[in-house]
Parts: sequence; structure tokens; C-alpha cells
Amino acid sequence: MPLFSYHCTGCDTEFETLVIGSEPPACPDCGSTDLQQLLSRVAPEPRVAEPTGSCCACEQYGRCAAA
Repeated sequence: MPLFSYHCTGCDTEFETLVIGSEPPACPDCGSTDLQQLLSRVAPEPRVAEPTGSCCACEQYGRCAAA
């Protein structure tokens, strides 16, 4: 289920809602369906630390100290 951000032109509220099916959402404050869809933020992908070369901490502690 996609999460969308909206701005209600009736009461100037911004909100996020899960959209199910094709029925348009309503403002949670005033109930209006006169909404503008906003650009939603995208969660960044997590970074994975990579070994940086000749570091002895990985062998000594079992993890990368450079991360």
C-alpha cells in the first residue's frame, strides 16, 4: 500500500495517508477531498561498510573499526 503526502486546499493541512484502491482520500481535519498531492520523500538505501585496506581491527575485534 503506497503512502502519499497531501495538502488540503480547504483548511491548509498537510498529511500523509495510505491509499487503498482508487477512492480519493479525504482530509483528516475537515473531510475535504480538494487535495493537492505532494512529492513524498524517499528513504535512502542503507550503506554497508567496506574494508578500507590493511586494518588489523577487523581480525582483532571481528568487525571493521573504520565503519
